[in-house]
Amino acid sequence: MKNPFLSLKYRNFRIYWVGMNVSLIGSWMQTIALPWLTLTITGDSFKVSLVAVSQFIPPLFLTLFYGALLDKFNKKLLLSIAQIGMASVAALFTIMVFSGQENFNLILILSLIHGIFMSFDAPSRQSMIYDLIDNKCDLPNAIALNSMSFNVARILGPSIAGFIMAVFGVGWCFLINAISFFAVLISLKFIKFRPDVIINHTGKLEIWRSIKEGFLYVLNKKILLEGLCILLIVATFIPNYNVTISAFVKFVLEGDETTFGYLISSVGVGAFFGALFVAVFGKLGSYWIYVVSFFTAIILSFMSLFENFYIICFLVILTGFGFVIVTASTNSMIQLNTKNEFRGRVMSIYTFVFQGSTPFGAMFAGYFIERYGAKFGFFISGAAVFLLLLMIIFCFKNKMRRK
Repeated sequence: MKNPFLSLKYRNFRIYWVGMNVSLIGSWMQTIALPWLTLTITGDSFKVSLVAVSQFIPPLFLTLFYGALLDKFNKKLLLSIAQIGMASVAALFTIMVFSGQENFNLILILSLIHGIFMSFDAPSRQSMIYDLIDNKCDLPNAIALNSMSFNVARILGPSIAGFIMAVFGVGWCFLINAISFFAVLISLKFIKFRPDVIINHTGKLEIWRSIKEGFLYVLNKKILLEGLCILLIVATFIPNYNVTISAFVKFVLEGDETTFGYLISSVGVGAFFGALFVAVFGKLGSYWIYVVSFFTAIILSFMSLFENFYIICFLVILTGFGFVIVTASTNSMIQLNTKNEFRGRVMSIYTFVFQGSTPFGAMFAGYFIERYGAKFGFFISGAAVFLLLLMIIFCFKNKMRRK
Protein backbone atom coordinates (compact mmCIF):
# COMPACT_ATOMS: atom_id res chain seq x y z
CA MET A 1 0.00 0.00 0.00
CA LYS A 2 1.46 3.34 -1.12
CA ASN A 3 1.09 6.96 -0.11
CA PRO A 4 -1.60 8.14 -2.57
CA PHE A 5 0.11 11.55 -2.90
CA LEU A 6 3.63 10.17 -3.41
CA SER A 7 4.18 11.96 -6.75
CA LEU A 8 3.65 15.41 -5.24
CA LYS A 9 7.20 15.26 -3.86
CA TYR A 10 8.35 16.20 -7.39
CA ARG A 11 8.33 20.01 -7.74
CA ASN A 12 7.39 20.13 -11.43
CA PHE A 13 4.52 17.70 -11.06
CA ARG A 14 3.26 19.49 -7.94
CA ILE A 15 3.12 22.88 -9.72
CA TYR A 16 1.45 21.34 -12.78
CA TRP A 17 -1.06 19.40 -10.65
CA VAL A 18 -2.22 22.48 -8.70
CA GLY A 19 -2.70 24.58 -11.84
CA MET A 20 -4.55 21.80 -13.64
CA ASN A 21 -6.88 21.26 -10.66
CA VAL A 22 -8.12 24.85 -10.88
CA SER A 23 -8.62 24.73 -14.64
CA LEU A 24 -10.41 21.38 -14.61
CA ILE A 25 -13.11 22.69 -12.27
CA GLY A 26 -13.85 25.44 -14.79
CA SER A 27 -13.82 22.94 -17.67
CA TRP A 28 -16.33 20.70 -15.91
CA MET A 29 -18.59 23.67 -15.29
CA GLN A 30 -18.66 24.26 -19.05
CA THR A 31 -19.10 20.55 -19.72
CA ILE A 32 -22.32 20.64 -17.68
CA ALA A 33 -23.51 24.04 -18.91
CA LEU A 34 -23.19 23.29 -22.62
CA PRO A 35 -25.51 20.25 -22.96
CA TRP A 36 -28.03 21.84 -20.60
CA LEU A 37 -28.03 25.06 -22.65
CA THR A 38 -28.47 23.02 -25.85
CA LEU A 39 -31.30 20.94 -24.41
CA THR A 40 -33.01 24.06 -23.04
CA ILE A 41 -33.09 25.92 -26.36
CA THR A 42 -33.83 22.88 -28.58
CA GLY A 43 -35.59 20.27 -26.39
CA ASP A 44 -33.90 17.61 -28.54
CA SER A 45 -31.59 14.92 -27.05
CA PHE A 46 -30.20 14.07 -30.48
CA LYS A 47 -29.03 17.68 -30.93
CA VAL A 48 -27.31 17.43 -27.54
CA SER A 49 -25.45 14.39 -28.88
CA LEU A 50 -24.52 16.35 -32.04
CA VAL A 51 -22.92 19.05 -29.88
CA ALA A 52 -20.95 16.32 -28.08
CA VAL A 53 -19.94 14.89 -31.47
CA SER A 54 -18.80 18.31 -32.75
CA GLN A 55 -16.32 18.58 -29.86
CA PHE A 56 -14.83 15.16 -30.52
CA ILE A 57 -14.73 15.16 -34.33
CA PRO A 58 -11.49 17.23 -34.51
CA PRO A 59 -9.46 14.65 -32.51
CA LEU A 60 -10.23 12.14 -35.27
CA PHE A 61 -8.28 14.29 -37.73
CA LEU A 62 -5.80 16.29 -35.66
CA THR A 63 -4.66 14.25 -32.64
CA LEU A 64 -2.31 11.93 -34.56
CA PHE A 65 -0.78 14.87 -36.42
CA TYR A 66 -0.23 16.63 -33.12
CA GLY A 67 1.39 13.54 -31.58
CA ALA A 68 4.09 13.72 -34.25
CA LEU A 69 4.73 17.34 -33.27
CA LEU A 70 4.97 16.43 -29.57
CA ASP A 71 7.94 14.16 -30.19
CA LYS A 72 9.75 16.99 -31.99
CA PHE A 73 8.80 20.30 -30.32
CA ASN A 74 8.50 22.00 -26.91
CA LYS A 75 5.52 20.49 -25.05
CA LYS A 76 5.13 23.48 -22.71
CA LEU A 77 4.68 25.85 -25.64
CA LEU A 78 2.20 23.59 -27.43
CA LEU A 79 0.17 23.06 -24.25
CA SER A 80 0.12 26.83 -23.60
CA ILE A 81 -1.29 27.46 -27.09
CA ALA A 82 -4.06 24.91 -26.41
CA GLN A 83 -4.99 26.64 -23.12
CA ILE A 84 -5.20 30.07 -24.79
CA GLY A 85 -7.39 28.64 -27.56
CA MET A 86 -9.85 26.95 -25.18
CA ALA A 87 -10.02 30.09 -23.01
CA SER A 88 -10.92 32.12 -26.10
CA VAL A 89 -13.75 29.73 -27.02
CA ALA A 90 -15.13 29.86 -23.46
CA ALA A 91 -15.06 33.67 -23.67
CA LEU A 92 -17.05 33.54 -26.94
CA PHE A 93 -19.65 31.26 -25.30
CA THR A 94 -19.90 33.83 -22.50
CA ILE A 95 -20.50 36.69 -24.94
CA MET A 96 -23.09 34.64 -26.84
CA VAL A 97 -25.15 33.90 -23.72
CA PHE A 98 -24.86 37.33 -22.08
CA SER A 99 -25.85 39.04 -25.34
CA GLY A 100 -28.92 36.79 -25.71
CA GLN A 101 -27.76 35.35 -29.06
CA GLU A 102 -28.04 31.67 -28.12
CA ASN A 103 -28.76 29.46 -31.14
CA PHE A 104 -27.96 25.88 -31.98
CA ASN A 105 -25.81 26.57 -35.06
CA LEU A 106 -23.52 28.94 -33.15
CA ILE A 107 -23.20 26.45 -30.29
CA LEU A 108 -22.24 23.77 -32.83
CA ILE A 109 -19.56 25.97 -34.45
CA LEU A 110 -17.99 27.01 -31.14
CA SER A 111 -18.04 23.39 -29.92
CA LEU A 112 -16.19 22.36 -33.07
CA ILE A 113 -13.51 25.02 -32.51
CA HIS A 114 -13.22 23.93 -28.88
CA GLY A 115 -12.67 20.38 -30.13
CA ILE A 116 -9.77 21.56 -32.29
CA PHE A 117 -7.92 22.89 -29.25
CA MET A 118 -8.88 19.80 -27.23
CA SER A 119 -7.01 17.78 -29.88
CA PHE A 120 -3.84 19.59 -28.82
CA ASP A 121 -4.53 19.70 -25.09
CA ALA A 122 -5.04 16.06 -24.13
CA PRO A 123 -1.96 14.45 -25.79
CA SER A 124 0.24 17.23 -24.36
CA ARG A 125 -0.98 16.63 -20.82
CA GLN A 126 -0.79 12.83 -21.08
CA SER A 127 2.76 12.73 -22.45
CA MET A 128 4.05 15.56 -20.23
CA ILE A 129 3.30 13.64 -17.00
CA TYR A 130 6.16 11.26 -17.82
CA ASP A 131 8.61 14.18 -18.02
CA LEU A 132 7.47 15.64 -14.68
CA ILE A 133 8.36 12.48 -12.70
CA ASP A 134 12.04 11.71 -11.99
CA ASN A 135 11.57 8.14 -10.76
CA LYS A 136 9.48 6.28 -13.33
CA CYS A 137 8.40 3.74 -10.71
CA ASP A 138 6.15 6.53 -9.42
CA LEU A 139 4.53 7.06 -12.82
CA PRO A 140 1.38 4.97 -12.09
CA ASN A 141 0.85 7.05 -8.94
CA ALA A 142 1.21 10.29 -10.93
CA ILE A 143 -1.26 9.09 -13.57
CA ALA A 144 -3.72 8.09 -10.84
CA LEU A 145 -3.29 11.49 -9.13
CA ASN A 146 -3.91 13.19 -12.46
CA SER A 147 -7.07 11.12 -12.84
CA MET A 148 -8.03 11.88 -9.24
CA SER A 149 -7.78 15.63 -9.82
CA PHE A 150 -9.88 15.26 -12.96
CA ASN A 151 -12.56 13.51 -10.95
CA VAL A 152 -12.44 15.89 -7.99
CA ALA A 153 -13.20 18.54 -10.60
CA ARG A 154 -15.97 16.30 -11.93
CA ILE A 155 -17.51 16.36 -8.44
CA LEU A 156 -16.99 20.05 -7.69
CA GLY A 157 -17.52 21.45 -11.20
CA PRO A 158 -21.06 20.11 -11.79
CA SER A 159 -22.13 20.97 -8.24
CA ILE A 160 -20.91 24.54 -8.63
CA ALA A 161 -22.34 24.71 -12.17
CA GLY A 162 -25.76 23.49 -11.04
CA PHE A 163 -25.89 26.16 -8.35
CA ILE A 164 -24.64 28.95 -10.63
CA MET A 165 -27.01 28.01 -13.48
CA ALA A 166 -29.97 27.99 -11.09
CA VAL A 167 -29.10 31.24 -9.31
CA PHE A 168 -27.11 33.40 -11.75
CA GLY A 169 -27.59 31.80 -15.19
CA VAL A 170 -25.66 29.52 -17.51
CA GLY A 171 -23.41 32.28 -18.94
CA TRP A 172 -21.44 32.58 -15.70
CA CYS A 173 -20.24 28.97 -16.05
CA PHE A 174 -18.58 29.83 -19.36
CA LEU A 175 -17.02 32.98 -17.91
CA ILE A 176 -15.51 31.15 -14.92
CA ASN A 177 -14.11 28.51 -17.26
CA ALA A 178 -12.45 31.16 -19.45
CA ILE A 179 -10.72 32.66 -16.40
CA SER A 180 -9.66 29.24 -14.99
CA PHE A 181 -7.29 28.52 -17.90
CA PHE A 182 -4.90 31.17 -16.57
CA ALA A 183 -4.07 28.80 -13.68
CA VAL A 184 -2.50 26.33 -16.14
CA LEU A 185 -0.68 29.06 -18.05
CA ILE A 186 0.85 30.40 -14.82
CA SER A 187 1.87 26.91 -13.62
CA LEU A 188 3.56 26.14 -16.96
CA LYS A 189 5.60 29.33 -16.56
CA PHE A 190 7.14 27.97 -13.34
CA ILE A 191 7.88 24.42 -14.53
CA LYS A 192 11.59 23.83 -15.24
CA PHE A 193 12.45 20.72 -17.22
CA ARG A 194 15.74 18.87 -17.01
CA PRO A 195 18.04 19.53 -20.02
CA ASP A 196 17.48 16.00 -21.39
CA VAL A 197 13.70 16.61 -21.54
CA ILE A 198 13.88 19.84 -23.58
CA ILE A 199 13.41 19.16 -27.29
CA ASN A 200 15.18 21.33 -29.84
CA HIS A 201 13.96 20.24 -33.24
CA THR A 202 16.42 20.20 -36.09
CA GLY A 203 15.95 18.89 -39.59
CA LYS A 204 12.87 18.14 -41.66
CA LEU A 205 9.70 16.96 -39.92
CA GLU A 206 8.04 14.20 -41.96
CA ILE A 207 4.55 14.09 -40.45
CA TRP A 208 3.05 11.13 -42.30
CA ARG A 209 6.15 9.00 -41.88
CA SER A 210 6.23 9.84 -38.18
CA ILE A 211 2.54 8.92 -37.74
CA LYS A 212 3.08 5.65 -39.62
CA GLU A 213 6.04 4.77 -37.39
CA GLY A 214 3.86 5.37 -34.32
CA PHE A 215 1.11 3.06 -35.58
CA LEU A 216 3.57 0.32 -36.52
CA TYR A 217 5.16 0.55 -33.09
CA VAL A 218 1.77 0.01 -31.42
CA LEU A 219 0.71 -2.78 -33.79
CA ASN A 220 3.93 -4.68 -33.11
CA LYS A 221 3.58 -4.56 -29.31
CA LYS A 222 0.77 -6.84 -28.12
CA ILE A 223 0.44 -5.20 -24.69
CA LEU A 224 -0.07 -1.75 -26.25
CA LEU A 225 -2.54 -3.01 -28.84
CA GLU A 226 -4.61 -4.95 -26.30
CA GLY A 227 -4.72 -1.99 -23.90
CA LEU A 228 -5.89 0.34 -26.67
CA CYS A 229 -8.58 -2.13 -27.80
CA ILE A 230 -9.99 -2.31 -24.25
CA LEU A 231 -9.88 1.47 -24.01
CA LEU A 232 -11.66 1.83 -27.37
CA ILE A 233 -14.64 -0.23 -26.22
CA VAL A 234 -14.92 1.26 -22.73
CA ALA A 235 -14.42 4.88 -23.86
CA THR A 236 -16.95 4.55 -26.70
CA PHE A 237 -19.94 3.32 -24.72
CA ILE A 238 -19.54 4.17 -21.01
CA PRO A 239 -18.78 7.92 -20.60
CA ASN A 240 -21.77 9.24 -22.60
CA TYR A 241 -23.22 10.76 -19.45
CA ASN A 242 -24.00 14.13 -21.02
CA VAL A 243 -26.40 12.37 -23.40
CA THR A 244 -27.73 9.52 -21.25
CA ILE A 245 -28.00 11.31 -17.91
CA SER A 246 -29.32 14.60 -19.31
CA ALA A 247 -32.12 12.68 -21.10
CA PHE A 248 -32.81 10.56 -18.00
CA VAL A 249 -33.08 13.66 -15.79
CA LYS A 250 -35.26 15.57 -18.25
CA PHE A 251 -37.67 12.85 -19.38
CA VAL A 252 -37.71 10.21 -16.61
CA LEU A 253 -36.98 12.07 -13.37
CA GLU A 254 -38.41 15.35 -14.75
CA GLY A 255 -35.63 17.11 -12.86
CA ASP A 256 -33.76 20.38 -13.33
CA GLU A 257 -30.17 21.66 -13.55
CA THR A 258 -29.51 20.77 -9.91
CA THR A 259 -30.61 17.14 -10.38
CA PHE A 260 -28.42 16.86 -13.49
CA GLY A 261 -25.47 18.32 -11.58
CA TYR A 262 -25.90 15.88 -8.69
CA LEU A 263 -25.87 12.84 -11.00
CA ILE A 264 -22.84 14.04 -12.95
CA SER A 265 -21.12 14.73 -9.63
CA SER A 266 -21.93 11.15 -8.60
CA VAL A 267 -19.92 9.93 -11.59
CA GLY A 268 -17.05 12.01 -10.23
CA VAL A 269 -17.42 10.56 -6.73
CA GLY A 270 -17.05 7.04 -8.06
CA ALA A 271 -14.23 8.07 -10.38
CA PHE A 272 -12.39 9.79 -7.51
CA PHE A 273 -12.41 6.58 -5.46
CA GLY A 274 -11.40 4.61 -8.54
CA ALA A 275 -8.38 6.88 -9.01
CA LEU A 276 -7.59 6.68 -5.28
CA PHE A 277 -7.70 2.87 -5.54
CA VAL A 278 -5.09 2.93 -8.34
CA ALA A 279 -2.95 5.51 -6.51
CA VAL A 280 -2.81 3.33 -3.38
CA PHE A 281 -2.68 -0.18 -4.86
CA GLY A 282 -1.07 0.48 -8.24
CA LYS A 283 -2.26 -0.33 -11.74
CA LEU A 284 -4.16 -3.54 -12.50
CA GLY A 285 -2.93 -6.28 -14.80
CA SER A 286 -4.85 -7.12 -17.97
CA TYR A 287 -6.93 -9.88 -16.26
CA TRP A 288 -8.33 -7.52 -13.64
CA ILE A 289 -8.84 -4.77 -16.21
CA TYR A 290 -11.19 -7.17 -18.03
CA VAL A 291 -12.96 -8.10 -14.80
CA VAL A 292 -13.59 -4.48 -13.81
CA SER A 293 -14.69 -3.63 -17.37
CA PHE A 294 -17.30 -6.42 -17.34
CA PHE A 295 -18.49 -5.34 -13.89
CA THR A 296 -18.95 -1.74 -15.10
CA ALA A 297 -20.82 -2.85 -18.23
CA ILE A 298 -23.26 -4.93 -16.16
CA ILE A 299 -23.91 -2.05 -13.75
CA LEU A 300 -24.52 0.34 -16.66
CA SER A 301 -27.13 -1.96 -18.22
CA PHE A 302 -28.68 -2.60 -14.78
CA MET A 303 -29.41 1.15 -14.47
CA SER A 304 -32.15 0.82 -17.11
CA LEU A 305 -34.33 -1.06 -14.58
CA PHE A 306 -34.76 1.85 -12.17
CA GLU A 307 -36.43 5.26 -11.99
CA ASN A 308 -35.43 6.14 -8.43
CA PHE A 309 -32.95 9.02 -8.13
CA TYR A 310 -31.03 7.55 -5.17
CA ILE A 311 -30.61 4.10 -6.73
CA ILE A 312 -29.44 5.63 -10.01
CA CYS A 313 -27.07 7.87 -8.06
CA PHE A 314 -25.49 4.83 -6.36
CA LEU A 315 -25.17 2.89 -9.64
CA VAL A 316 -23.64 5.92 -11.37
CA ILE A 317 -21.01 6.03 -8.60
CA LEU A 318 -20.15 2.39 -9.32
CA THR A 319 -19.79 3.00 -13.08
CA GLY A 320 -17.51 5.98 -12.40
CA PHE A 321 -15.42 3.83 -10.04
CA GLY A 322 -14.96 1.05 -12.58
CA PHE A 323 -14.40 3.34 -15.57
CA VAL A 324 -11.48 5.20 -13.97
CA ILE A 325 -9.80 2.04 -12.69
CA VAL A 326 -9.83 0.70 -16.26
CA THR A 327 -8.66 3.91 -17.97
CA ALA A 328 -5.96 4.75 -15.37
CA SER A 329 -4.63 1.17 -15.46
CA THR A 330 -4.52 1.05 -19.27
CA ASN A 331 -2.81 4.48 -19.30
CA SER A 332 -0.10 3.26 -16.91
CA MET A 333 0.29 -0.01 -18.79
CA ILE A 334 0.77 1.85 -22.09
CA GLN A 335 3.15 4.53 -20.74
CA LEU A 336 5.38 2.06 -18.90
CA ASN A 337 5.74 -0.09 -22.04
CA THR A 338 6.46 2.76 -24.47
CA LYS A 339 9.91 4.00 -25.51
CA ASN A 340 10.38 7.71 -24.84
CA GLU A 341 11.03 8.60 -28.50
CA PHE A 342 7.55 7.26 -29.36
CA ARG A 343 5.74 8.66 -26.30
CA GLY A 344 4.09 11.66 -27.97
CA ARG A 345 2.79 9.55 -30.85
CA VAL A 346 1.61 6.66 -28.67
CA MET A 347 -0.18 8.99 -26.27
CA SER A 348 -1.74 10.79 -29.22
CA ILE A 349 -3.09 7.41 -30.36
CA TYR A 350 -4.32 6.86 -26.79
CA THR A 351 -6.08 10.25 -26.90
CA PHE A 352 -7.37 9.54 -30.42
CA VAL A 353 -8.97 6.35 -29.13
CA PHE A 354 -10.21 7.88 -25.87
CA GLN A 355 -11.72 11.05 -27.32
CA GLY A 356 -12.28 10.12 -30.94
CA SER A 357 -14.46 7.14 -30.04
CA THR A 358 -16.81 9.22 -27.88
CA PRO A 359 -18.78 10.79 -30.79
CA PHE A 360 -19.85 7.36 -31.99
CA GLY A 361 -20.92 6.31 -28.51
CA ALA A 362 -22.81 9.59 -28.05
CA MET A 363 -24.66 9.21 -31.34
CA PHE A 364 -25.27 5.52 -30.61
CA ALA A 365 -26.84 6.34 -27.23
CA GLY A 366 -28.71 9.38 -28.59
CA TYR A 367 -30.26 7.33 -31.41
CA PHE A 368 -31.59 4.60 -29.10
CA ILE A 369 -32.82 7.15 -26.54
CA GLU A 370 -34.86 8.91 -29.23
CA ARG A 371 -36.35 5.62 -30.47
CA TYR A 372 -36.86 3.64 -27.26
CA GLY A 373 -36.71 6.12 -24.39
CA ALA A 374 -34.18 7.59 -21.97
CA LYS A 375 -33.63 4.41 -19.91
CA PHE A 376 -32.77 2.25 -22.92
CA GLY A 377 -29.58 4.28 -23.50
CA PHE A 378 -28.08 2.77 -20.34
CA PHE A 379 -29.00 -0.81 -21.28
CA ILE A 380 -27.73 -0.78 -24.86
CA SER A 381 -24.45 0.95 -23.95
CA GLY A 382 -23.64 -1.63 -21.24
CA ALA A 383 -24.61 -4.53 -23.50
CA ALA A 384 -22.32 -3.23 -26.26
CA VAL A 385 -19.34 -3.08 -23.87
CA PHE A 386 -19.97 -6.61 -22.58
CA LEU A 387 -20.26 -8.22 -26.02
CA LEU A 388 -17.35 -6.39 -27.61
CA LEU A 389 -15.03 -7.24 -24.69
CA LEU A 390 -15.84 -10.91 -25.22
CA MET A 391 -14.79 -10.48 -28.86
CA ILE A 392 -11.49 -8.85 -27.84
CA ILE A 393 -10.68 -11.68 -25.41
CA PHE A 394 -11.45 -14.25 -28.12
CA CYS A 395 -9.27 -12.45 -30.70
CA PHE A 396 -6.23 -12.05 -28.44
CA LYS A 397 -6.42 -15.61 -27.10
CA ASN A 398 -6.50 -16.95 -30.65
CA LYS A 399 -3.56 -14.73 -31.58
CA MET A 400 -1.51 -16.08 -28.66
CA ARG A 401 -2.39 -19.69 -29.57
CA ARG A 402 -1.23 -19.16 -33.19
CA LYS A 403 2.11 -17.92 -31.88
